[in-house]
Amino acid sequence: MADSLNILIVDDEKILRENLELLLSSFSSCRTLQAENAYRALELMQKYPVDLVLLDVNMPGLSGIDLLKLMRREGIKTPVILMTSYPSLDLTVEALRHGATDFLIKPFTSQQLYEAIERFKKREALEAREDYQELLRLLKQKTREQTLLFTVSDRLTSCNSVTQLYNEIIRLSVEFTESEEGVLYLLDLEKGTLFPEVWEGFSEKPPVLRCDGSNPISKSVRESLPYIIPARGKEKALLVNPFQIKGENLGALALCRQKSFNKDDLFCINLILERAAPLAENFILYESIVLNLHDALRALVKALEAKDPYTKEHSERVTNYALLIAREMGLSTEELEMLRFAGHLHDVGKVGIADAILLKPSRLTSEEYEIIKQHPVIGAEIVGHIGLLQEEARIIRYHHERFDGQGYPEGLRGEEIPLLARILAVADTYDAMTTRRPYRPSLSAETAYQEILRCSGSQFDPEIVEIFKVVWQEQLQKEEKADGFRESVA
Repeated sequence: MADSLNILIVDDEKILRENLELLLSSFSSCRTLQAENAYRALELMQKYPVDLVLLDVNMPGLSGIDLLKLMRREGIKTPVILMTSYPSLDLTVEALRHGATDFLIKPFTSQQLYEAIERFKKREALEAREDYQELLRLLKQKTREQTLLFTVSDRLTSCNSVTQLYNEIIRLSVEFTESEEGVLYLLDLEKGTLFPEVWEGFSEKPPVLRCDGSNPISKSVRESLPYIIPARGKEKALLVNPFQIKGENLGALALCRQKSFNKDDLFCINLILERAAPLAENFILYESIVLNLHDALRALVKALEAKDPYTKEHSERVTNYALLIAREMGLSTEELEMLRFAGHLHDVGKVGIADAILLKPSRLTSEEYEIIKQHPVIGAEIVGHIGLLQEEARIIRYHHERFDGQGYPEGLRGEEIPLLARILAVADTYDAMTTRRPYRPSLSAETAYQEILRCSGSQFDPEIVEIFKVVWQEQLQKEEKADGFRESVA
C-alpha cells in the first residue's frame, strides 16, 4: 500500500461528504474522491485507484450494504469502513459477511475518524500475518459489544414503568443469549423468599424459592455471585446473575437453554442488569412516592365522603365500575393504574367547596351549582401540582365533560376528552343515579342502565356505552340491587 491513501467518500448528503473531505485533508497522507450514490462510487472505483471507501449505509436507491454486495460480485476487494447512525446486531453481521472491515457510528469526531484510518493502516500491514485473524475476531467482538450496548440502552430507556422495565430485561436476556426460558426473581426480605416477577418460555409459573435454599438462584443472591452450570444429558444449562442496585440485592435473573453458557453470555447479562439498575431504582422511588401520595389523598377523599352519608364509598364504587369497563376494553396495565388513581381521587377537588354547599339537603341553586362545577379544576390542580401525575390530573379535570361538548369545565367534545375521563364519566354518572340523595330517591339499576343508554352520543361516548352494556348485562343485571354488585366488585 502506498504511503498516501486514496479515500473514496460515498454519502448522499453533500455537506457530510465535504465535511469528511475537510477532516481527511488534515491528515497529510490522505487524498479524497466523492460519490453521491452507489453507482457513481462503482464508476470511480473502476476508473481510479482507491485504497479505502468510507461508505454510508442509508442512501436512496442502492444502500451501502447493496454496494458492498455489488463490489464483491464485481471482484472489487477495496476495504470499506461503514458509517451508520443506527447500529444493530443484524446490520453488523450482514456487513461483516459482505466484507466490511470497520464501522463508524454517526456522529463521530475527527479523532474517531483518525483512529479508524489508523486501524485500517495497521490492518493492511497485518493482513499477511497470522495475527490478522485475531484482530478481526476482536473487531467483531467490539462491534457486537457496541451494538449490544446501543440496543440495550435504547430499549431499556424507552420503558415507562418498572413493570415494563422488568419485562424488557427478560426479553433482552432471552434474545441476546438465545435462551429458551428466563425468569426474573425479586427478593422479599420480610418473607425470606424469592418470587418470580416476570418470566418467559415457561409452561407454568416458576416456583417461589426460599432465600436460604440450596438451589443456585438462592445461592447467587446470598453470595452476590453469578453461577454458570453446564448442560448435562437432558438437563439444560443454567446461568444465574444477581440483580443489584448500588450493591444491594434486588433479586436474580436466571436463564436456561440446551447448550452451555459462556463468558460472552455472562458479559451480556451483566451489561443488561447494570444498565437496568439505575432505571429500576428511579421507577421504584417514583412509585413509592406516588403510592404514599395516593394513600394520603385517598384518605382525604374518604374523610370528605364520611361527612355525607349519601356519598359514602362513592369514589370506591366509581373506580370499580370504571375498571370493569376498562378491562372489558382491553386497556393496558398502565392505563388501568392511571384510571384506578384518578377514580379514587376524582372528587378530591371538593375539599375546596364549602360544606354548606356540599352537604346541602336540598337542590342547589344555579349559583351553588356553578361553584360545585369548579371541583374538577380544583382536583386537577391538587394532583397536577405534584408534577408526577399529569395524565391522572387530566382525567380528573375532564371527567364531567360531555361527548356533545355541553359539559364542563372547558366544553370539550368527542375524542378531545381523554379516553379514561370518558370511561370515568359513565361510571360516575351510573353510581350517582343509583345512590340516594336527600332531595331524591335512588334509581334502580335497570332505570340507571336505560338512562346511560339514552344518553349515548350526547353525554357519553357511544363506544364506551356499548362496552358498559356488556359489563352491565354480565354483572349488574344479575343483581337485584346495586349494593349487591358493589359488594361483588369491592
